[in-house]
Amino acid sequence: MKPVITLSLGGSIINPGQIDVNFLEEFSKVIEKLIPRYKFMIVCGGGKVARDYIHALPQGLTEGERDYMGIAATWLNAELLSYYFKGFCSPVLPRTIEELRQQMRHFDVGLSGGFLPAVKTDEDAAIVADLLGSPILINVTNVDGIYDKDPRNNPDAKKFTELTYKEFYEIISPLSLGAGSNAPFTLIAAKICERSNIRIIICPKVMNKIEKAIEGVNVGTVIQNR
Repeated sequence: MKPVITLSLGGSIINPGQIDVNFLEEFSKVIEKLIPRYKFMIVCGGGKVARDYIHALPQGLTEGERDYMGIAATWLNAELLSYYFKGFCSPVLPRTIEELRQQMRHFDVGLSGGFLPAVKTDEDAAIVADLLGSPILINVTNVDGIYDKDPRNNPDAKKFTELTYKEFYEIISPLSLGAGSNAPFTLIAAKICERSNIRIIICPKVMNKIEKAIEGVNVGTVIQNR
């Protein structure tokens, strides 16, 4: 039985302003190369596209209604990826986690967006990683790890190469959890991973580092029990 590696692929990785076709081509090659050894579950975020649509909504909507607008963008990204993994994933994407679990019995690659309002795609990734018994959850992002403050605005920002869950919670707790928020990884997702001892690897959008992370190498910041 091949282990299942779960990846949370931020929407801004797929579409940082325009769709990054080169990344999708190279990413799919890396995954296909490793399919003889692993199965893969890839959960797509909505990124800036989701936030743009959320911000375009009229006033007076509930947070749940706003979330559903963002969820639609995550499934558009998942649908796009399905064509890069044609033959390796189901031609019809799942609409429930139970459908996803059934598909993973027959395919080497599972793809999804978000499922429910108030649940971030990092949390969806943690839920399916827990369900499928993934030893590792890789969060592919536009940064090379977690810092004590925003490195884009603070040249003296300190990067953490390894964090316990408790240390991570102290960093992440003050950040927003509203519709469209873009924290490096959510508190609830980490709690789910902690209970099942799943290692989280915050991984930059660099192809050889993604491949190393799949093999369990810390290429950015790892969050785990010590």
